[in-house]
Amino acid sequence: MGYIHCCVIYFRSSRITYIVVLCTLAQQIQLDRHYDWGLRAVKSVLVVAGQLKRAEPELPEDQLLMRALRDFNIPKIVQQDEIVFFGLLNDLFPGVNPPRVVDSSLATSIIKAIEESDLWPDEHFTLKVAQLDELLAIRHCVFVMGPAGAGKSVTWKMLARARDDKDPQQKVYIAHLNPKVIPTEVLYGHIMLQSREWKDGLLSSIMRDLGQLEDDKPKWIVLDGDLDANWIESMNSVMDDNRMLTLASNERIPLKPCMRMLFEIRDLCFATPATVSRAGIIYISSDDGNLWHSMIASWVQSQPDEVYSAQSKSARCDVDFGLDP
Repeated sequence: MGYIHCCVIYFRSSRITYIVVLCTLAQQIQLDRHYDWGLRAVKSVLVVAGQLKRAEPELPEDQLLMRALRDFNIPKIVQQDEIVFFGLLNDLFPGVNPPRVVDSSLATSIIKAIEESDLWPDEHFTLKVAQLDELLAIRHCVFVMGPAGAGKSVTWKMLARARDDKDPQQKVYIAHLNPKVIPTEVLYGHIMLQSREWKDGLLSSIMRDLGQLEDDKPKWIVLDGDLDANWIESMNSVMDDNRMLTLASNERIPLKPCMRMLFEIRDLCFATPATVSRAGIIYISSDDGNLWHSMIASWVQSQPDEVYSAQSKSARCDVDFGLDP
């Protein structure tokens, strides 16, 4: 059973797209290169709205749509634009603020994974880990974006450990590589000029080997390196609905449903709008000061009891250290 009040939903969807465009033109929302309000973003929101409708058919449809718009777009909104974005949602859905859907078992596993790694389970950080899991359920390619030292690597690592703890039978296999340290022809493969033979590339061989595995366990390919047009444009066919890597040898390597690609990047300055629209985006910021608090709290917790007692550790980790980010 689908949405009944489709005219109202279409009207509101048109309004939010129109308002976001107006606010962009009026410079109320910062024009970041990773913002995408195109048809692929609309399709992803509709997919989320359909999943919510099937999960909770008795919930009012305006609450379902508002939750889909909020929960899907918030991970990519930078901190200074959140006030404007929530203001737009409040104008479209006055008095509507449904609670966020929380996977309690995964949330418990995330906190456990963070504590076992001797890190501090900050509320903002655990939320980002949960948002990454939600984004991977919708998109098969995700940009984990943020400045250096913001916690991009530890975010997907903690999610992998949490998923392993939640379901030990479905452990995540991770292939981690940096595409910037090798030439593009070594990354994808090339035809040798002397012998006219095909020499396989690193990424193509990884995708082929993972695709040939018969199990359906989750498999992540993490590309840790800044984007540039030399290598990311060849990924467009993988990032769209075709999910197919096309090589110069005319071989087509599919990205299986159990496989995901994560791009750990700093920004999207050298990415085209076509590339930006093809992947989900989660932005991890270091501007709110939570990073400093977590680093100090983790250090305090790691100290022996003769330095800080258990009660003193708890008190010191809960206070605001007053450090500027």
